[in-house]
Amino acid sequence: MKLPIKFGGAGGGKLRSVRMDESGFMVASDDGTVMDRTSEQLWAEQPYLRTVVTFLARNVAQLGLQAFKRDAEGSRERLRDHPLAAMLKRPNEDQTGYELLYALVADLALFDVAYLLVEDRAADGAGVKLRNIPNGWVKGTEDSTPFRAGAYLVQMNGAEGEPVKVAAENMLVFHGWNPADTRMGMSPVKALNATLREQIHAQTFREQLWERGGRVGTYLTRPKDAPDWSNEGRTRFKSSWAAAWSGSRGSKAGGTPVLEDGMELKRVGFSAKEEEYVEASKLALTTVAAVYHVNPTMIGVLDNANYSNVREFRRMLYGDTLGPIMAMIEDRLNEFLVPRFADVEGAYVEFNLGEKLQGSFEEQAAVLSAATGVPYMTPNEARAKLNLPAVAGGDELARPLNMATPEQVAAGNNGEEVAADAA
Repeated sequence: MKLPIKFGGAGGGKLRSVRMDESGFMVASDDGTVMDRTSEQLWAEQPYLRTVVTFLARNVAQLGLQAFKRDAEGSRERLRDHPLAAMLKRPNEDQTGYELLYALVADLALFDVAYLLVEDRAADGAGVKLRNIPNGWVKGTEDSTPFRAGAYLVQMNGAEGEPVKVAAENMLVFHGWNPADTRMGMSPVKALNATLREQIHAQTFREQLWERGGRVGTYLTRPKDAPDWSNEGRTRFKSSWAAAWSGSRGSKAGGTPVLEDGMELKRVGFSAKEEEYVEASKLALTTVAAVYHVNPTMIGVLDNANYSNVREFRRMLYGDTLGPIMAMIEDRLNEFLVPRFADVEGAYVEFNLGEKLQGSFEEQAAVLSAATGVPYMTPNEARAKLNLPAVAGGDELARPLNMATPEQVAAGNNGEEVAADAA
């Protein structure tokens, strides 16, 4: 059945997640609010939160989902022309597969819940389409049990009228774990409340220093027992000092001043080192990364980074950090979406993880050459990797004469005829 859903209206509004009211009705809430800022506003304003959320979303989305069919013998075949593969590539009229996955993972990271609306693609029901529903559009649920929602109430922020009721079977809901209720997750932003509050206060303090603090980098002092300066002497000294040492046109700017006896040049102003600004900022980034199970080295904390451990951290990223997210997405799609394509038995979707873990071309070439003991790529296959056209005779493997197989040796004459011809 095609869903003629029109969410209506336009405009902004607070992005909200779902909570339970006293009667057990699931309604929208702002559980990720920090200092009257919603999770959406925090993502827009806090660079470290945005860095980690977009890091997760980008790295999952770039992998892409592929469709396969498993046969009775356990081998699999890539589905390239099937409607399931077409849906993964173009989930709806307005989005690509990358954009849908990006929004899905970003919602999960920011709100711990993400919604995908499932609609029939055509009147005859041939295939379906997916569309991301922003978290703030889901205003609540109806007909809920202690274990699942019966329907979702959806309305665009700022729209007038009653929300649209979407049946649960037409909504794919991805969410994390909540110790109080298994039907919903809990935003990681809530766990970062103290860290984000500290960052907001620190930013406010620095802004106040720049706006209201005196912009005096250094000042001169004279000993208290120095003779009094006349007005003319003080003015003359100030003028000569400004002409020699101030601004980009000072005649002696950048040099070392020679002061009168007892005079001292002292520095004042904000010191990032004394305020431990850098360390506090680094701690905040590390804390945000830890909540999302991201190695800080992968997002710019390079204190102990080197080539070898960064390469291993990259491998760990797709196992320990992104692996659980991808497993959640794969399982829900395979259990609740793929069965809608009943014409293919044994079909399933999977992230193209091999592309990220197979290593560089040099590493692959070394391993394959050592494993096979012979050349494994034809000239035309190598040219194709460089986007060069095929050449005549380039589809045969070039095998050295000293690398013949036992069958080739047995079929030959141990070189006798070759030697005779050569003679």
